[in-house]
Amino acid sequence: MVRIIIAKKIMNVDWLVIIMDLNKISNFIKLKRKELGITQNELAEKLSVTEKAISRWETGRGTPDISLLLPLSKALNVDVSELLNGEENKKSQNEVEQLIEYNEITKANKYNFQYKLTIFFYVLSILTFLFYLRFEYNPNIEVNYFIQLLIIVIASIFIIVGNKIYSNYYVEKIEDKKKVSKLSHIIVFIYYVILLFNMVFFARYNSIVSYNLIPFKSIIETLRNGTTYSIIINIFGNFLIFIPLEYFLIELFKVKKFLINFIISLGIIILVELFQYIFKVGVLDIDDLILSVFGMMLFYTIFTKIKKDDKSL
Repeated sequence: MVRIIIAKKIMNVDWLVIIMDLNKISNFIKLKRKELGITQNELAEKLSVTEKAISRWETGRGTPDISLLLPLSKALNVDVSELLNGEENKKSQNEVEQLIEYNEITKANKYNFQYKLTIFFYVLSILTFLFYLRFEYNPNIEVNYFIQLLIIVIASIFIIVGNKIYSNYYVEKIEDKKKVSKLSHIIVFIYYVILLFNMVFFARYNSIVSYNLIPFKSIIETLRNGTTYSIIINIFGNFLIFIPLEYFLIELFKVKKFLINFIISLGIIILVELFQYIFKVGVLDIDDLILSVFGMMLFYTIFTKIKKDDKSL
């Protein structure tokens, strides 16, 4: 049982002793919800929080954010003071003091194992990304695309896991969860853009600079005469490398319509190909454009269909 005793001197009156029992509060929330005959999900919808948040409150694994005390008390048809005391018809004349105490308790409970674990994953992500930058800009180190991609994927996973832990344990409002998710997208997007620039714009390219405007010419030549590695890099690589960009266009930048999405995707790939040719860091190849845009649009079609099916369930 969690008991916090706080003594404060108010003006010239006697010491005020406040005892707050968090387990009592959690049991009271559960009791009042059941008396009203509503489910955890229904209460969560009223407060615009997740069902998991309600479950944490009722089991004592978490506490409602102080900003939710008033909406929660109204949803349960009790006063805030009754909610804080964990008893019906028990009101306090020192509700402000109770709120201060409650805030101190929730702040103290915030920095627990899950919070430290979130920080740990953030640090791991930053260190992994710094490791990538160290060898990427070292002219004496040559690392193939797969290892570069793997390191960025690991750094991104660390960020996603860290934010997921933080969201699950410390974020209750659905709107705030969306913000945490957006933060994950932004950080991973930055990682991806830097990787893309290094692979496409600042690649150590040794071939003779040229161009190919004949559709499927380089694809056929690569399939006929290329090694397994060159086939993977030149065909599957071009097909897959911009798929994450398509995901960010949909989820981060909210480009939902197919035609607008296609125009933006086509424009980006054309600019990439022109940049490579003008600054002599690659070949302007129409086959690269075909593969990249096709990969992006195929992903768009599959991804949007999956999301529509999920919403219909």
